[in-house]
Amino acid sequence: MAVRLATRHAASPTSSSLLVRYGDSLVLVIFALSSGLIDWQIATTWSLPKWIPLSCAALVTVTIGVSTVRPQVKALAAAVTVAVLYALPIVGGIARWHLVPSPAALIGDGAYQIQLARNVLMRGVDPYGFDYTGTGLERAPWNQPFPNPALHHLDYWPGTIVLPLPVQAAFQGVLGWWDERIWLLLAAVAVWILLGRLVPGAGGRMAAVAFFLIPGHSLLAILGDNDLPMVALLLGAALAIGRRRFLLAGLLIGLAIATKQTSLIAVPILAAYAAGQQIGWRRFLRAAGVAVAAVCVLLAPFLLWNARVFVADTLLYNFASGTDAYPIQGLGLSAILLQAGIIHGARDAFPFLLIQVPLVVAVWVLAWRRLITYPRAGELILWFGVAFFAFLFTNRFAQQTYILLGAELILAGVVARLHNSEDVRMVLVRAHRFGGWLPPGPRDLGGDGPSPPTGEDARRHSVAD
Repeated sequence: MAVRLATRHAASPTSSSLLVRYGDSLVLVIFALSSGLIDWQIATTWSLPKWIPLSCAALVTVTIGVSTVRPQVKALAAAVTVAVLYALPIVGGIARWHLVPSPAALIGDGAYQIQLARNVLMRGVDPYGFDYTGTGLERAPWNQPFPNPALHHLDYWPGTIVLPLPVQAAFQGVLGWWDERIWLLLAAVAVWILLGRLVPGAGGRMAAVAFFLIPGHSLLAILGDNDLPMVALLLGAALAIGRRRFLLAGLLIGLAIATKQTSLIAVPILAAYAAGQQIGWRRFLRAAGVAVAAVCVLLAPFLLWNARVFVADTLLYNFASGTDAYPIQGLGLSAILLQAGIIHGARDAFPFLLIQVPLVVAVWVLAWRRLITYPRAGELILWFGVAFFAFLFTNRFAQQTYILLGAELILAGVVARLHNSEDVRMVLVRAHRFGGWLPPGPRDLGGDGPSPPTGEDARRHSVAD
């Protein structure tokens, strides 16, 4: 047992009180302005009557203004602002696609292919290896000089197809149509709620605002932000770990992996967070077993159905070269190397994994050291974003949505940390068996232990089972 001093630079009482009182409103204003300008351009592109964007701007302005003089409505102001500036353009995109005749489909090729793949599966046909030519997918926006490879490859893992299938089937049965962005909006609501539960108070609310109103998010979400279900599952797993429901966390991690391969990047960070929560080896192995079982349940039927096409669509498509490889495009390292002439062709082989693996392992090590010492939700979200950005920026293809995934999580984590920083206080610390130091829990002090930071759940700082 040792004594350490947690320090923080002291601020003047006046500046500190102003920051506490108006800091979250300032964050809301900044993100509302940046996202609102992009939404205005969307309204102009759609040739909407001027009174529609002006009415939305007035509603957001009045709501934020009222929240500055009545702090009790700040949560409502944040929710209204995100609903208007993020969700409303998506609803407009759904309505425009189904009501306004157009030669192009106003939906991203990924979101469109996912809902088509479910319809294929409901007909009893394997969606992997299926030829989507003639299904309407060729009408999805595609601004590349080569044909859309999604017409012949489905690289989404089965969780993306199977988990929402009952919702799509019921919706189509009642109304006769479906739009994948409905499911993505439900996932967005889940992310909003989970961020508020992970980081209670102003920190979680502002983290959610930063996540959804980062400039450009609404523009990409109109076409379909396919990463949101994975993010919701990972955040749900984090919340379950914080509440010491490790088996539930294992189930959610397994579902996240079976939904999108990218979630594997976040698993070691969640493991570090669980270690910081004193999971213990027995509970860790049980949770890991549940995660593996969930992955096997979702993947096994398609592997048994046709393993060759499943592997070709979901693995070779992403990592191989030649006709089976996804062509290099996007904003990442691969595009830079292609333009510089280091990579000669968009389908040429290149050992991106030799760059990605060391970078991601370095991020995992840093995250482990930090989360062992400070197992807090804000830290976890931040390291999620850093790991995703490091891997996806150096991926064979780094699309705008991939860059956005890392950036929005980094920003949300930073905002959550700023709103939940510790006070200066002397605390007892004890050595952790995985390395580093942890504040004591009830067994160390015979009581409730040191008070947690403002807005944090006290259970996250307890070493009791």
